[in-house]
Amino acid sequence: MLVDVTEEQLGWWAEELAIFLGDFDHLFARPEPREVFADLVEGLLSDLRRKNAWTMSARAGHVTPSRIQKFLNAASWSADALLDELRGYVAEHLGDPVGSLVLDDTQVRKKGTKSVGVAPQHCGVTGDVRNCQVMVRLPRDAGEADSGSDGEHGR
Repeated sequence: MLVDVTEEQLGWWAEELAIFLGDFDHLFARPEPREVFADLVEGLLSDLRRKNAWTMSARAGHVTPSRIQKFLNAASWSADALLDELRGYVAEHLGDPVGSLVLDDTQVRKKGTKSVGVAPQHCGVTGDVRNCQVMVRLPRDAGEADSGSDGEHGR
């Protein structure tokens, strides 16, 4: 699905994302991890074909991926605290008394080893251990019973 997006909308989205990410600043003791966290999230949301430390670092203007790698592997911050904050945000802004979020792990068979998370692991598609990639999705169920029999999915 292609959508026409204006420069004004892109600017507004960038501003809103900066505000959203700023709400997590208190989780990081120093300014450097705050900056790298923003770079990482923006990279994950970008249209980069491959999303890894090298490509996201280059997108953010870093010469090497060391800042993102250090943030993920050695920086002092709590993933649990971040998850708690994000959970609170989702409950407040996206919560619905009749809806829910559905945790879905989907496996895709892969031949190579270049994609993130590709390894010999249990693959639900084949029912055995294969070289595959696991993708975790969190779609929202609006609570409407929909069998999809009318040809419309996720009204």
